[in-house]
Amino acid sequence: MTAQLGNFYKNSNMKLLVNDKELAHYLISLINLKDHCSHIELDERKTAEAIQFIIEKRDHHKFDIEKFRDKFKEKLFRGISADAEAWRKKVNIVLENYRKNYFRQIHKQSEYVIEKLGDKNIIAAYMNSDQQYFIKTVGQQIDATATMIRRRDFVDSTEDCLLRNTVGNENIIVDKINRNLPFWFIDSGYTNFVESNKKWHRLVRNHLHFNSQFIAPANRLKHFKQFPQPWRKDGKKILIVQPGEFAASVMNIDVKSWTENIVNELRTYTDRPIEIRSKINKKTRTSLYKTLVNGDYYCTVSINSNSAVESIWAGIPAITLDKHVSNTVTRNSLSQIDDLYYGPLGDWLAWLSYCQFTYDELMDGTALNIIKKYHNV
Repeated sequence: MTAQLGNFYKNSNMKLLVNDKELAHYLISLINLKDHCSHIELDERKTAEAIQFIIEKRDHHKFDIEKFRDKFKEKLFRGISADAEAWRKKVNIVLENYRKNYFRQIHKQSEYVIEKLGDKNIIAAYMNSDQQYFIKTVGQQIDATATMIRRRDFVDSTEDCLLRNTVGNENIIVDKINRNLPFWFIDSGYTNFVESNKKWHRLVRNHLHFNSQFIAPANRLKHFKQFPQPWRKDGKKILIVQPGEFAASVMNIDVKSWTENIVNELRTYTDRPIEIRSKINKKTRTSLYKTLVNGDYYCTVSINSNSAVESIWAGIPAITLDKHVSNTVTRNSLSQIDDLYYGPLGDWLAWLSYCQFTYDELMDGTALNIIKKYHNV
């Protein structure tokens, strides 16, 4: 790996802050997993059925090859294709299980592995490879001369950088936002709660969220798996969605005091029942979207963009107390508790579709091209 050291540590205005998770993904790509699949045999059942069908037709006394030629070809092709696809699925399942297992092992001991191999050696080899992933691929699209470093080695906050996710990047992000310093940010998209997997991601310049809505084309609306439910106007409870530790640190708030202040101010405007949702472990709590769909809620109050989006999707009006993607279709002051937004969502949905992207769109440059063209970056 040392031989693969390149010119990736030259000075650059842009820093790609890679985390150990991405490096672990790269290291897994170096492992030959083919031997783990050598025992998987090709089940030729469908092919055999097709051949048997052809033999039976051939042996019929009125058999006419010209009449059946195309049908035989199609039958045999379908049989072979079905067997090959079944084998491919088995192989992919085995490969994915081994990848997950190796990833857990490497990521769990990432500090030890990276120290033994040398972080600069790993990064240089990664940058020299064909392997694609978030920080490397998107970063090179933004700046082909950018330098990749481990996140912990980033010391000059005035330098432009690309980073992914909030966890582990809290201090950098807070400093960047508070001092109005340049950065690019990758994180989850806004409608993953209606998908079976984490399909959507966002790429944002100099902030955590988009908040300047424009008139967007409607062509990306087709990517939404489902659309928001009709507005519900008969709910009774107000749901206060507490922010997590990171959001609280960015907003410079104490969650307990913030919640008490929200409740006290609401009580000056309404006597509706108030419920508080704390930011507890994701693995143990019901999703906000499902809670809202199944509950008797009048509106939600939050400072989190995803909370507001989930509320809108459930047909529950929202009051959002910070700048982010939902501002144009929510109220932004507690004093508006009796004047909630029940208006149209079409323009906002079209715009939102231009604020989140699939993994493939990040990898092939579609996301960055949209950001540059439509978000004035």
